[in-house]
Amino acid sequence: MSSKVEGFFAIEHDIVMKIIDEYGLNTACHFITQCSGRSGLGKKTSWSKHAVHRYAGLSVRVAMKTEANLIEGGYLIKTRGGKHPRFTLADTQADTIAWIPHSFITGTLVGECSPLKLIRQTSSADTLRLMLDLYWRQDIVNEGGFNFMYQAFERSEKIAESGAFSIYTFDQLPKLMSEKDFIAPYEDSAQAYITLKGTGLAYEVPYLFDAEDGLPMFPLINPYTEEPLSDIETIATDCLPDEFAYIGSIHDYTLMVPSHIKKPVLKTLLFPRYRQHTEMMKAGYAATMERIESIRCLYQRHIKDISKTNQGLIKDESKNINDNSNIVLTMSDTDKGLAYE
Repeated sequence: MSSKVEGFFAIEHDIVMKIIDEYGLNTACHFITQCSGRSGLGKKTSWSKHAVHRYAGLSVRVAMKTEANLIEGGYLIKTRGGKHPRFTLADTQADTIAWIPHSFITGTLVGECSPLKLIRQTSSADTLRLMLDLYWRQDIVNEGGFNFMYQAFERSEKIAESGAFSIYTFDQLPKLMSEKDFIAPYEDSAQAYITLKGTGLAYEVPYLFDAEDGLPMFPLINPYTEEPLSDIETIATDCLPDEFAYIGSIHDYTLMVPSHIKKPVLKTLLFPRYRQHTEMMKAGYAATMERIESIRCLYQRHIKDISKTNQGLIKDESKNINDNSNIVLTMSDTDKGLAYE
């Protein structure tokens, strides 16, 4: 079955990056649009400058120029002219394939601006580069998502314990963190991050990790619905001693982690709003739901343990009260006897 039927298509990530470097944003948008007309990893496409005009928002005149750039650079071969031209795309490098949802080109709603057109309107080649990097490099199964550029949080020292858990606070740092090798091709990676978020085509998901460069533990919002996971986020403040009750109101997050994890790390991962329904994406969804369910089960067991402990204390206290009551009665009887004497 072709990727076109499945709702996504292939681009050669390295080739698009070269086109950005050599010819800029408009030509790269043209190439991506034509890739959307291919079937699977096939090289043939019938999409032309008219599709580029419709979805990338380039005039036909400009699209003719960008088409000439692609032909000149060897990225596109025109195999038939006329009103219904045909093209062959550049050779495929399997290790640089990125799968892009067709909705990134066409949008999903009637009258909706094409996401590709939205990025083209930013006039920022870096923003397109980041969007494509996000599609290519996102690894939800192993890393929770896109781990190459993120907002970091400062972690406090352990502020309290609750059973087998430690409680920490986290506050967002103003600096954007990224890997040097990753941002090397960018002119301004931080601005690209801000611009991409501003378009609404990607959003941040706060995610807890078990250590720096460690494994993902759980997100604080559902990455697929953007709904807060309130039960996970608030349990730590619910378990705090009364004297620390104010903590939750003065920090961005107060979180509870198993005590053997000594240096948990919180960071925000970018998630694309338009997602490709590949097997890898399905596996990522399953892994995410498993992480959420796992931490919920762990917390629920902890709450039950607390409830049992508190119930035991209440019973012990009740027994003490009854014992003391008997003592008082006995003493009264004794006093009464002495009085009669």
